[in-house]
Amino acid sequence: MLAARRHALILRLARERGSVQVAELVGILGVSDVTVRRDLDQLAKAGQLDKVHGGAVLPASAEPAPPARHQDPGGEGDLPVIGALIPKSSYYFNRVVDGMRRVLREPEGRLLVAVSDYQSGQDLSLAMGLVDSGAQAVLLAPADEVEWAGALGVPTVLVERRSYGPAAATTSWVRTDHETGAGLAVRHLHELGHRRIAMFARGETPTSRSVLNGFEQAASALALPQMPRIIGTDLAGWPNWGAEQIDALAERLRASEATALLVHSDEDALALLQNGFATRFAVPREMSIVAYDDEFSALTRPALTAVSPPKESVGELAVRTLLDLVRDPGAPARHVDVSPRLIVRESTGVARSA
Repeated sequence: MLAARRHALILRLARERGSVQVAELVGILGVSDVTVRRDLDQLAKAGQLDKVHGGAVLPASAEPAPPARHQDPGGEGDLPVIGALIPKSSYYFNRVVDGMRRVLREPEGRLLVAVSDYQSGQDLSLAMGLVDSGAQAVLLAPADEVEWAGALGVPTVLVERRSYGPAAATTSWVRTDHETGAGLAVRHLHELGHRRIAMFARGETPTSRSVLNGFEQAASALALPQMPRIIGTDLAGWPNWGAEQIDALAERLRASEATALLVHSDEDALALLQNGFATRFAVPREMSIVAYDDEFSALTRPALTAVSPPKESVGELAVRTLLDLVRDPGAPARHVDVSPRLIVRESTGVARSA
């Protein structure tokens, strides 16, 4: 984040709270304490802040910012401008945005979207840009966990993300219950007699971590043997699915004697089938596959059994939750976990040993 943007946020926080602390700013800005102290020095030299032990305060002559005023969206045509920070404009989140637009009804001028392209260092700057552009409340799907949502000065709701620890008590979110979704997949395979179930995950994204956690929780609850959790970055050359990557995956699966595989996402599962995975394992006779996500799962042969996240419902509920917070900024935080569905198709079958 550029220094000018950091300075603007520090001053915004100071005007709202009267003071700022170095330790808190490190978490909010995602920079080192050395950088924060340098920023405070520069703002103090400019006469905009007075430094104190551990932070800075507004000069005595400065007036704190007035309380934020939130437009009442109760009437028809009286909806506020909503900002939405998303990590990608295609694939998964375009459906979430469709749900947002459905509630707002008048997307032109009512919904502002910023895309981070999974660059976590851009999240705060983009979110501030939405507020500066007129957003009166913001839906946030950051690339990673954040501590700065409350620093924007407007109501916020996390989308397909959640908060942890003490921050959870004051942070609202609407998300797919990916842990339950992964559990649906594991239990479906278990009912078919599979015990040696492996998993492939795209990488270190919030969704991948949730799916992995759900996979591990279900495997533990069913007392399944320890099996590979294969991350995309474990395979040289991924996200390309050529012969080298498929051979590397097949080798891991054979070594573990896996009979079933949960693949996050269905884009990867589709690529596997289109690039020769079935020449290594007959699907589902030798390897059952469940895809996590359902954008492309029905569009291949065999059609993929898939966990289908309720993306549009998440977008709709996120907007409704945010509008409630605009109406009543003092309302308690809401934690909404929406359950996905399992759609059984052709890629799963009875385990060989069952």
